[in-house]
Amino acid sequence: MSVDTLLSDIDEILENAKTVPFSGKVMVDADQISTIIEEVRFNMPEEFTKARKIATERRDILNDAQNTADEIIGKAEQIAKGMIEKHEITAGARKAAEEIVQQARAEASELLETTRREANSIMEQAHKWSTDIRESAGEYVEDIIKTSDEALTQSVNEIRRARQQLRVAASKKTEQKPDLG
Repeated sequence: MSVDTLLSDIDEILENAKTVPFSGKVMVDADQISTIIEEVRFNMPEEFTKARKIATERRDILNDAQNTADEIIGKAEQIAKGMIEKHEITAGARKAAEEIVQQARAEASELLETTRREANSIMEQAHKWSTDIRESAGEYVEDIIKTSDEALTQSVNEIRRARQQLRVAASKKTEQKPDLG
């Protein structure tokens, strides 16, 4: 069931609800409303699911980037050790190894920073989507409640007018009766 259909069901429950005498309130079945709310939560738009998925992907991307960075550094260190062992001129080998390690660290750091920026951008967009959806749903529910309140107020006012007209008609009828005594 779609969220719109479920909200329409809530609207219908409110429209068909019995009024509480002498108040502008209606009685509804709390269990029925709770069931529909659970359905709304279950059928939330894909943006919420996407936002959760994006958060998981962000974490996975950061973990993958960190693992890649660790692998690059590990390989660079292995290359450096191998070069030192193979060459008789250890000073040159150490220098080359340090450059490789520095370059690997710089690449890993750059990769990690780029990944963080992209993940943060995705999270901001997902947060904006979820905020927009929550605000729209809140406005829709508020509109339904306002419309129901206005309709109920109008009905109570009509009942009061009808009662007043009945009183006036009854008093006129009493005044018009001839005195037979």
